[in-house]
Amino acid sequence: MPIRSLTVLVALAFLVVSCVPHLRGTVERDRLHAIVDRDAILFEPAAIPEAMIDRLAGHRVVIVGEYHGITHHGAFVGELAAALRPHGFGLVLLEFPQVESWLLDAYVRGAFDTLLPGAQRTYGDLLERIRAANAQLPSAERIRVAAIDVNPSVEAFLPAFRGLLHQIGLPEPLTRLVATLEAGGDAAAAVAAAQAEVAANADAYRSAWGEPFYQAVTDALDGEARSAAVRRERGAARDRAREAAMHAMVDRQLASTSGAAVVNVGWYHAQKRRADGTVDVWLAERLLTESAHDAFALAVAPAKGEMVIRGRQRSFDVAEESPANELLRVMQEAAGGAVAFLALDDPLFAEERVVVNYHPQVRGEPPAEVFDGFVLRRVIDKTALPIKGA
Repeated sequence: MPIRSLTVLVALAFLVVSCVPHLRGTVERDRLHAIVDRDAILFEPAAIPEAMIDRLAGHRVVIVGEYHGITHHGAFVGELAAALRPHGFGLVLLEFPQVESWLLDAYVRGAFDTLLPGAQRTYGDLLERIRAANAQLPSAERIRVAAIDVNPSVEAFLPAFRGLLHQIGLPEPLTRLVATLEAGGDAAAAVAAAQAEVAANADAYRSAWGEPFYQAVTDALDGEARSAAVRRERGAARDRAREAAMHAMVDRQLASTSGAAVVNVGWYHAQKRRADGTVDVWLAERLLTESAHDAFALAVAPAKGEMVIRGRQRSFDVAEESPANELLRVMQEAAGGAVAFLALDDPLFAEERVVVNYHPQVRGEPPAEVFDGFVLRRVIDKTALPIKGA
């Protein structure tokens, strides 16, 4: 073996061992392979199998944990949402600034034909797939889309909110709010005043604007009030405040629908119990424990591609870098070139230590404590994008 190749292998082995210094006692490869070979469902990304849909359909919420930057992830989630629609899933919630909810929903319902650049770049494929599915459905049965992340700034809030006001005739209390925000006035007080005005005259505004626009306005005001509170925090406190705000916005949307929902967020947010990240209690755990929703936490993980670690881009491949008994590597070996879905239903995943490569952290613990299942995407086509969770 060439010295350079040997050096690379030694370096990779050191990386794995440094990430997980104690691999003793983890489930061995052959035992894990037998379970994956038995339980994994293999498929092409545009043809989600009924067996996978049947496994997910019994839950009120399917939380999809995304590794940001996976090419075609959005198209996959759009296909998933469309396949789940006949099972009562009429709502898709996205990690995106809340104020753009009404624009995203108008697009998937066919009321608008274009997206703002940020939405097109981030969720264009996903929204296009839902729009195509909705075109085949009666209006009352179409999939609704909403955003459930904080607005990053007042400047980010104003353009989409102004557009919403133009749809409802520029009502004076809300144009007054916009003027206050544009002038740099007390944003918290101005938003609270607008919320009080809209609530006090709810019947009149519902009649004037129609129920969908009334809901869009009240959601936007609620979202900006929560966003402003988050923006006042710094550091880890801000991360925790953001998670609480996202939780409240998801609950608000779930309360407005009698059906089930798909929630697409970064994989950190989809953790049932914290394995990584800066927040002690992530969104999925909040939904399961504080809100008691029946939820399935599904991580969509990459097997091969490029990512940025500590500011440096590097290629990765679980077949080369993971230990032989690492779950994603075993799934990759079983799947070949296909996409693989594995529900962590076998008791082993809840009771025993299994090595999992969370990119870049490799851990050995019962993975069913963190997620309910994995979808493994074999290759990331897009390069120079960071793989991150939040």
